[in-house]
Amino acid sequence: MKTWRAQLAGAVLIVVMAVSLGIEASHLPRKGTASNLPSPVPIAHRTCAQAEAISDNLGTTQANDGAFSACLRVGPVAAGSYQITARSFSKTAMVGTINPPGSWITLTPPSGPPGTVVAVSAFVPGTSPESRRVLYSDLCWAGCNALAGTSEIEWSSSTPGKFTLHFTVPAAPWFTGTRVTPLRPGRYPVVVPCATTFEKPSGLCTDVGLEGYFELTGGGSGLCQTDANCAVLEASPGKGPPGTLLAVNGWAPLTGLNGGGFLQMAIEGHPPQSKLGSSLPPPIASMPFVVNAAPALASLPAMHPVTIQRTGMDPIGVDPGNSRRFAYCGNGAIKLTTNAGSTWSTISLAGVRAASALTNYPIPGSFTASPLTCTSVALDSRYAGTFYAVFSAVPRNSGPPPFYFVAYVTRNSGRTWQPVPVPAKSEMGRFGGFRVSPAGVQALFWSQATTDSSQPPAFLVEQTTDGGRTWPASSLRCPLSGPCIGLGPQDNGRCMAVGEWQAIEISTDGGQSWTSPGWPARLGACTTSELVGLDSNGMVAVDQMGAHTLTWSSDGGSSWEDVALPLLPGADADPGNAQGSLQILPDGRLLVAGSRWYLLGSGATAWCPVAAAPQISGGEWSASPRLIGDRLFWSDPTAGAAVGVTLRSFPISAVHC
Repeated sequence: MKTWRAQLAGAVLIVVMAVSLGIEASHLPRKGTASNLPSPVPIAHRTCAQAEAISDNLGTTQANDGAFSACLRVGPVAAGSYQITARSFSKTAMVGTINPPGSWITLTPPSGPPGTVVAVSAFVPGTSPESRRVLYSDLCWAGCNALAGTSEIEWSSSTPGKFTLHFTVPAAPWFTGTRVTPLRPGRYPVVVPCATTFEKPSGLCTDVGLEGYFELTGGGSGLCQTDANCAVLEASPGKGPPGTLLAVNGWAPLTGLNGGGFLQMAIEGHPPQSKLGSSLPPPIASMPFVVNAAPALASLPAMHPVTIQRTGMDPIGVDPGNSRRFAYCGNGAIKLTTNAGSTWSTISLAGVRAASALTNYPIPGSFTASPLTCTSVALDSRYAGTFYAVFSAVPRNSGPPPFYFVAYVTRNSGRTWQPVPVPAKSEMGRFGGFRVSPAGVQALFWSQATTDSSQPPAFLVEQTTDGGRTWPASSLRCPLSGPCIGLGPQDNGRCMAVGEWQAIEISTDGGQSWTSPGWPARLGACTTSELVGLDSNGMVAVDQMGAHTLTWSSDGGSSWEDVALPLLPGADADPGNAQGSLQILPDGRLLVAGSRWYLLGSGATAWCPVAAAPQISGGEWSASPRLIGDRLFWSDPTAGAAVGVTLRSFPISAVHC
C-alpha cells in the first residue's frame, strides 16, 4: 500500500503526469540570475484551492509569454530535502519535402510584433479525402527543432486541399534544443512540417512540408540575452508535511508554440529512484523543498468510530435494522439468512432476464457472466419481501469498457423483478449505488446535466419508503449518529483503465446541502475504501490504493492531514504490492486481511500478525471482510465457478495478536 511503502527514504515524492522522474539533484539548474534577467519576469503568482491537485497526475501548459503555474500535492514520503523541478516534454516534428510544385503558403499578416495572431493559409494539390478528415496539424516556428505546436485545421469547403491554421507569435525567448534563443526582431520561418498525411504512424514524414516567413517587428525582449538557461521557479509554501498543497509559479523560455508547451512538474528526491533514469529531458528549472514528517498514527488520539461507510458495490447486504438478517450475491441467485447464517434461503434472479429484455442493458449480455450473478445486494428493513440488486451490464449493440451498473428491485422475494425508476435527468446506466437505513432505501444516479468544469459532477437521489413502490426525489441523509458525512455515487466499471471512485460528501446543515472537501475529495472504489465518522466531529478516510492511505480531520472536514502508517512486514517501495484489504474495525483498530492478516492497534508503532486468521486469495481486490454481528464475513472468490459462490466468516473475537 502506497503510504506504507512511501515511508522509505529516497522515494520520488510526487509526479504531475503518470511518469516516474529521476535525475541527480546536483545536476539541476538553479533560478536564473539577475544579470541574465534584466527585465521583469512575467510570473503569474496564482494561488491554489484545495480542490486542485486532487491527484499526482497533472501537468501544466505554458503561456505565450513564458509563464506557467501548477498546483502540486506533496506525496506520502519520508521527511527530507527534495527538489521541485520543471521539465519540458516538447516535440520535434518530422518535416517532409518543402514547398513542392503546385503547393503554396501565405501568412496574414506577414509581419507584426510579438503576440500577433497569424492566419496560415495553404494549399496542397491532390490531397486525399482521408487526409481532409484530419482535424489538427503540427506547426513550427523558427524551425521544427525549435518551437513546435499544434493548430486546428479549417478545411476549405470549395477547394480540396486548401486549409487554414492559426498561431500566436511568441512573446518570449524560446528553447532551441537545450539552448535559449532570445526574442529579437527578424525574419523567421513558419513551417507546416507534414501536410496531406501530416504524420506517418512511424513518426516519419515522406510527403509535403510547407514553409513561409514572418517578419517579427518591435523591440523584442530583454529577457535571456545569452543562450544560458534563465528559467525561474517559485513555490509557496517552501516546506510542509505530506498532503501539503503547493502553488508553484514560474517563468521559462518557451517550450512550445501556440500554447503547446507542456511542462512536467514534480518534487524529486535525493537521489530519486526512477526506472526511466537519464532518458528523461533535463529540468529547465528547480528549487529546494523540505518535507516535514507526517504525524504517525500512534501520535494521534485513539479513534472511536461512530459510523463506517464503504465504497464499492458490496456483494453482501445487511438489514440496517436487524444484523441477523443479511444476504449475498451467490452463483445465479441471492442467498438470504434471517438467523445470522445458520440457514439460508434462495431469492431467484431469473426474472431479471425478462425485465431487462425491454431495456438498453440486457442481462446477461454478451460480455457478462452466466449464470446471472448480481454485483451488489441491499435489503429493506421494513419490507421482508423487497430486495434491491445491482448488475454489471453494457449497452445493447455495444461492448466494454466500461461496464455500467444497473439497478433492479423485487417486491415479492424474487418472483418478479423491475428496473429501479430512473430520474428524468439521468439514464439507466448512470446508476451509482444504493444507500440503506431503517427509514428506507435511496438510489443514486449521475445527472446528465452538464456542470462547470471546476465543480464536481452532479448526482440525483431518489428514495423509497414503501418497499420499492414509489421513488420520490430526495437527498443524501445524515447517519443516525456522528458527523453528517456520506459517499456520492460510484463511477462506471473501469478498474483496469482509469479506476472507479466515489466523492466524499459533508453536510453542516443536517443534510439540506452537501459539499465535497477540496482534499481528500474522493475515495477509490476498485478496492474497498472507507469514510469513517468519529466521535467529537472527527472523521477518517481510508484509501489503500490512493496516494494517501489514511487521512484524518478533527474539525468536521474543514482541514485534513496525511497520517503515516508503519510498514507491513516484508513491505517494499512498490506501491502495487498491496498485502490485502485495509479497513477500520468498530473498535478503532486497523485490519489488513489477505494472504495474511495484520492488526494495528491504538498507539501501536508496528503491525502484528493475526495468527489464526484464514487466507483470503486476492484479498486486496475483493471487498474487505464485513463485520456482521460478532463475525467478519466475506465472499470467497475461489470457492466454485463464480465470484460469490460461498460466504466465509471468522469470529471477531479471534482477531487479535
